[in-house]
Amino acid sequence: MNDIDRWLDRTGRSTTRAVSLYSCLLTGKMFAYFRYRLRYALLLDATTFVLHVAEFLIILSSLGGLAAFTVMILRVGGLLVGGAWWGLLEVMRERLRAFARIGDRQSAQREIGAWLVLSVLVAGAATLMATALLVMLLPRDGNPVATLYAFLVIIEVALRSPVRVLHSGMYATRRIYRPLWSLFAPNLLQLTVLGLGVLYYPTAAVVLAIVVSNAASIWITVHYTLRLYRLTGLSPNLAAARPIRVSLPSIPLREGGEATLAGLGLRLDAVAVLVIAGIYGTNTRAIDLTAGLQTWREIDAFQFFYLVLPLFRGAYEATAVFYFDFVRLRRLPALREYRVWFFHRLLTITPVITAVFWALAVALGLFVLPGIPFSFLLALLPLFVVRGLIGTYQIRLFAEGRFRALNATVAVSAVLFLLVWLDPNPASDLVEITAAMIALLIVHINLQHFGDRIPPRPPQLPLGDWIRALAAKTGPVRVGTISIPEWIPARERRAAVEMMRLTVADGGCLAFCSATTLIFYVDQPSHDEQAPHLLVQALTGGAANRGRYWHEAAPHGPAALDRIVADGWLQPVDGTPRAPASPEVLRAEFLQIFPGGFVANVQTRAGARTMRSLDPDLLVGLLPAAIRSLDDDALIVPVAGRWLSPIFHHNKVEVVFLLPPDPGPEQFRRWLHTLKTWRLGGWPAHGVHHVR
Repeated sequence: MNDIDRWLDRTGRSTTRAVSLYSCLLTGKMFAYFRYRLRYALLLDATTFVLHVAEFLIILSSLGGLAAFTVMILRVGGLLVGGAWWGLLEVMRERLRAFARIGDRQSAQREIGAWLVLSVLVAGAATLMATALLVMLLPRDGNPVATLYAFLVIIEVALRSPVRVLHSGMYATRRIYRPLWSLFAPNLLQLTVLGLGVLYYPTAAVVLAIVVSNAASIWITVHYTLRLYRLTGLSPNLAAARPIRVSLPSIPLREGGEATLAGLGLRLDAVAVLVIAGIYGTNTRAIDLTAGLQTWREIDAFQFFYLVLPLFRGAYEATAVFYFDFVRLRRLPALREYRVWFFHRLLTITPVITAVFWALAVALGLFVLPGIPFSFLLALLPLFVVRGLIGTYQIRLFAEGRFRALNATVAVSAVLFLLVWLDPNPASDLVEITAAMIALLIVHINLQHFGDRIPPRPPQLPLGDWIRALAAKTGPVRVGTISIPEWIPARERRAAVEMMRLTVADGGCLAFCSATTLIFYVDQPSHDEQAPHLLVQALTGGAANRGRYWHEAAPHGPAALDRIVADGWLQPVDGTPRAPASPEVLRAEFLQIFPGGFVANVQTRAGARTMRSLDPDLLVGLLPAAIRSLDDDALIVPVAGRWLSPIFHHNKVEVVFLLPPDPGPEQFRRWLHTLKTWRLGGWPAHGVHHVR
């Protein structure tokens, strides 16, 4: 076996092991997908927790309490700064997703380059400020090793700012795959240095460990991110970043502020731990979770809660692994129902995830820190579970760009914590904090599920549904058409259709009435508004120059439909098309035309099990191909060498018709005619020009 054969064999094995989100959505095997995504994430979090404990205990024993407290403050501050920066970068990631949808690579490269310049400026300013504060606050006769270690923590936070920008430039639209060893290499290096150094020179070991692990982590992230940049042909455009004034990205104040606060809100567990632990060396009132029982009062709250901080955060950050999945499902309105179903399944496994982190806290209390009663650890279990569920809701809000809602819930949690802090009796603090978190969870449940119960109005519909929607309008409405020729580049065609969707999204809808013509209506138009099709003409440089738009609105939908027919935009209609019958009526006709075809109703358990019998390569591409058919209003689309006819109900695939590998031309035309007739209900298929 030569090198090529070995590479192909290794690639084939890795492909077989991969579990596709789209496949699991169709087959209902979501727990297999969760297991696939979490199989290494939980182990990595556990390793990080072990390092967190080892680092703190070595610093506490070798450098003293003041150094340990300084490191704690810096670590917590680094979490807050990193969270705020990650939140602000969502502005960049959202723009990159918009550029990817229309294929605008140059704008994407300029955007990444501008944010890299901003990250360097922010990192430099933050380093200078943090260093100045460190010099002013630390005693001059303090341990120089402790000062050096604190300075290295500041440098770590600063260096990761541009690295996050570079990583987000790819992560906005695709995952960055890395080999398994690269996930654990930085932690293993740090653990090795600490393990060997603690036997000889613990003080130097903690300094060397942070240098080695951070250098390895940053190098691995940059290496594999740049490799993906090269594979995609995308590169940050730094040449356009001159002079500095015009090199920085344009960040709307409101959008940037909300995104930053949302990212910061996801890291406020760190502040909560400081409040719980109290202010070191003072008598300031702290939320005391250890005052409930006499046996709990000997617990060192400062040490214990700082050490379990990664576990509190990990109880919900493990679900942040699915941030990219929420983004993917949000980007396509046709996947809305799948997004809700995916979220509900994720909620069911969240308590299991949080139980794993709670078990690590139990191990910490029983085997590392002396004098932690098991009853106290057991009392923390509800807090872990509720925090994990809240975090799952917060991750979804952040991924869907609902920053106001997320910031509002963070404000509610601050108020609840304040009410607990104002209570002078610390004996009930644990019960009150748990009750406050449960109340916050109830707020999230009502907020999220209320939004899920109100489906958004789709900006694009199939022609038959579009006609029925127009006929149901009771207010004034204008109608227009725009032709997008097939000879213009595919990128401009996608951008033109996307522009029309965005233009009519607030009060209208569009549909394909031919392969190259869009028809649209706009609700409650004003006389001085710009015609929507003119925006598309400007975007395509005049290539899409055949457009029409009513200057006078029709009084209601039926009048608009009559006027469309009178103007010759559509053939005469004998009443409004009826809604199509259940797609199950097509099953017999399909199997008669294609005896070797495949039919499955994916909304039933039997249909989902039937889908699992398909070839994995075909199954992976099935849902994306179905979404393309919905966007292009195509009745039959290619997928993995086959032809697919997906039938949607409420923007969710209901029935899948998969044609045999080599259908005959006559069979193909007959099936296409059947679909046209079915979708237009009682309206004859020949009544529309060039229905796709």
